[in-house]
Amino acid sequence: MPDSSTSLLVADGKAALTSYAAYTQQGGYQALRQALGQMSPADIIAEVQAAGLRGRGGSGVSAASKMSLVANAQAQEGQRYVVCNAYDADTRSLAAQALLERNPHAVLEGIALAAYAVGATEAFLYLRSTREPAAQTAQAALREAVEQGALGRNIFGSRFSLAITAVGVERGFMGGEETSMLEIIKGRPMKAQQRPPYPTEVGLYAQPTLVQNAETLANLPTIIARGAQAFKATGSQTTSGAKLLTVLAPGQTTGALVELPFGATLAQALRDARVEVSEATARAVVVGGMEGGALPLAQLDTPFDFESLQELGAIVGAGVIEALPANTCMAHWAMERATYLSKESCGKCVPCRVGVKRVAGLLEGIISGLGTQNDLTVLTEFSQYIPDGSLCGFGVNAVHPIVTAMQYFADDFTAHLEGRCPTGTCEPVRAHRYATKHVL
Repeated sequence: MPDSSTSLLVADGKAALTSYAAYTQQGGYQALRQALGQMSPADIIAEVQAAGLRGRGGSGVSAASKMSLVANAQAQEGQRYVVCNAYDADTRSLAAQALLERNPHAVLEGIALAAYAVGATEAFLYLRSTREPAAQTAQAALREAVEQGALGRNIFGSRFSLAITAVGVERGFMGGEETSMLEIIKGRPMKAQQRPPYPTEVGLYAQPTLVQNAETLANLPTIIARGAQAFKATGSQTTSGAKLLTVLAPGQTTGALVELPFGATLAQALRDARVEVSEATARAVVVGGMEGGALPLAQLDTPFDFESLQELGAIVGAGVIEALPANTCMAHWAMERATYLSKESCGKCVPCRVGVKRVAGLLEGIISGLGTQNDLTVLTEFSQYIPDGSLCGFGVNAVHPIVTAMQYFADDFTAHLEGRCPTGTCEPVRAHRYATKHVL
């Protein structure tokens, strides 16, 4: 676990910091007071840069770099925006939900610090409306912060003002994609947008916009109040700080939330969540959520970090670590993931809309005893074509399940081509091979 002074989670058994009074008693909003009274916007960005904070939303981009781009971008009448993504696109992830339910003022203070740093006077807290306890707690905290002068006009008697609007939606997996989110806030259809230009330059209402994950922003008060070096004391050489992880035991749909320093191993995450895995109980560990990669148990000593996971075909992604039951057929698992993702695609770009569906169809044929060796070749080609041509990160990451399943569990696919399921659990799902009708 990270040092308690830098932890975002309220320890079990302790009262949640949902009220303004409880949060300020623990030093809350001191960072914002310090920033407004003693630091310039450039000082804030420099401190975040020194801390080495990277985005917790899955991309791992330097938080300070994004802030600097927004602060220096040309804006009409100086208007800039901050959008806090507290949506949790993977519904199994508990990170944003836990922050809003147990430590919402840390998120709000982080939004205010980011807005001050980039020169924004308006921000949006984007969350899932169906997670009512989290939404209600966040809205109550927002109202109380305004009443106490921590948000709104002339914050703490300064010249800085910030209005935060909570936006609650339920738009499936793609609702958490950066540009789709901005379209939803504007009241437009949920469709990913071409980049460049990036939101840092042309974002919400065509103005420079800082889009950051709630967990990323919640780290800002700690960095400003305690300093960059204190924050860097936790984490790996490439990624400072800790990460909120949702860990699921084999066969479970509800996970346990843990907070681990970057660089801790996958095995450590499982132990902290009290999830025991062995060859007798688990077939693989999926890292990154619904678009994550499946790794064999031999890789459990891998450090949880952006680069180390990427080398193996997995991702930080939604911060979900899922142990699969020992009787899992990995070809069938890959088919289920591809089917789910094909339905969640916004459908704007052809590589994602058609490609992921094509992958699912080929896997259905393989599972049903209709596959050929050439299908594996086509799947390999699509795993390169889809990310290369997709507009957003959804399509880029959608191939991790099939790529890792074929890489580490090739025998499962070979077995199905020979007419048998390696675990004896698969049933045919198609009566004929997947065929594409060419329509002009």
